[in-house]
Amino acid sequence: MKYILNSREMKQCDSRTIEHYGLPSMVLMERAALSVVSFLHERDLWQKKIVILCGSGNNGGDGLAIARLLYLEGGQVSVCLVGDFSKASPENMAQQKICRQYGMDLSSSTDTLADAQVIVDALFGIGLSRELGGDYPALLQEVNAMDAYRLAVDIPSGVSADDGQIMGQAFLADATITFAFAKVGQMLYPGKKYCGELIVSAIGIESCSLADQVLPCKSLEKEDLKQLPQASSDDHKGSRGKVLVIAGSEDMAGAAYLASKSALTSGAGMVKVYTPRCNRDIILTRFPEAILVTYDKWNEKQLLEELAWADAIAIGPGLGKSNLAENLVRTTLENAAVPMVVDADALGILAEHLQWLKKPHTETVITPHLGEMARLMGSPLMYVTDHKLSIAQDFARDYQVICALKDAATIVSVPYATTYINASGCSGMATAGSGDVLTGVIAGLIAQGLRPEDAASLGVYLHGLAGEEAARTEANLCMQAGDIIKGIKTIYQKEGR
Repeated sequence: MKYILNSREMKQCDSRTIEHYGLPSMVLMERAALSVVSFLHERDLWQKKIVILCGSGNNGGDGLAIARLLYLEGGQVSVCLVGDFSKASPENMAQQKICRQYGMDLSSSTDTLADAQVIVDALFGIGLSRELGGDYPALLQEVNAMDAYRLAVDIPSGVSADDGQIMGQAFLADATITFAFAKVGQMLYPGKKYCGELIVSAIGIESCSLADQVLPCKSLEKEDLKQLPQASSDDHKGSRGKVLVIAGSEDMAGAAYLASKSALTSGAGMVKVYTPRCNRDIILTRFPEAILVTYDKWNEKQLLEELAWADAIAIGPGLGKSNLAENLVRTTLENAAVPMVVDADALGILAEHLQWLKKPHTETVITPHLGEMARLMGSPLMYVTDHKLSIAQDFARDYQVICALKDAATIVSVPYATTYINASGCSGMATAGSGDVLTGVIAGLIAQGLRPEDAASLGVYLHGLAGEEAARTEANLCMQAGDIIKGIKTIYQKEGR
């Protein structure tokens, strides 16, 4: 698991490393520059015609140090100073002085860009908090259109380090070398797209420099798969957990199938599908391993008996929005004594009855996509898209739920605790039923004893890895939800589960 920092947290780490641990800012800058030069060597780029765009802050100071190191190695490097250098940071001024002492030409002309083979962006660092104005948007547009390799130092200029939003215009990098920790804005779209390949370089700023009260975002890594339940020689179907899946309606049997199949595939010992009678033949034919309980009218006694059977509950996929579906959601929320995962149509119903979540309820994971979140919030979709991190955190806190806000980079927020930003997955997962699979995975992990927080964060990560596995054999545009379920089996096999 790795930390993902916003600009404020990163600045605190910087300051504490310098002031508390005594590592000078110029030393950090030199180590940052060395890591970029090392990358240029590794990719056989250092001897090409390199133009470094340097701003007047410490990001520009990094760029000047990079230029000096390349110059002293005999590289074909040009420096273009962009901005108001009467307000340059002390470190930037020191780097300019060093460069000039070595006889380097520091120019404000962009003429050298014309034949550049590599363009290094060191204009703005993580502290950018306003839209770019002046000549910057036109310069970045020009650079983005050029046939050159583009490398960003720490973060592409114009990308917000806090949420990944584009501040008017941004540098479109082939690769970004960021220092110490990945930044929130590099993990969320659209910023993630502008970063290209992201390399995190250690320069001497460690996690111990985080302030004690800080709760930074985190991102799971392959080593976190060790949290997956482990099969034991004395297991039986009851000991591996029971999942109740309340899903499906007329013409929506597939959603019930996908959610229940993925719950069983993720390791649950028993899965019971509670669905309308019209889905009986389809589900029994496709999924004979499931226990099936059907209804053709509202039956509260029957539902309460099934709720009492389960170790975890998943509700919503393909449920519809009928009065009967509304009764199912309300009764489940009011009476469930075990953790539950609420998705899809159940969220649509909740959007009209948010007061149900204000009442005491068992630990609950909600898994809305951006459109469902907009309906829950009563907010425009564009607003939710632009503020997804804070919205997930606020909703989790206000309604005491774990919010897994689904997107190309899914956010899992736990009230008053950690927020996870998922880094796994692929474009092929943008397909019908993919969310139903995720619902089943999270419920299956909960049933096996994982805390809902861990089941949600690990389930999202596992779901993404399963999609990546599916993409090894299926074209992204051809991928189907069932391929993701097959991918789960592959991951479990690799992990010895």
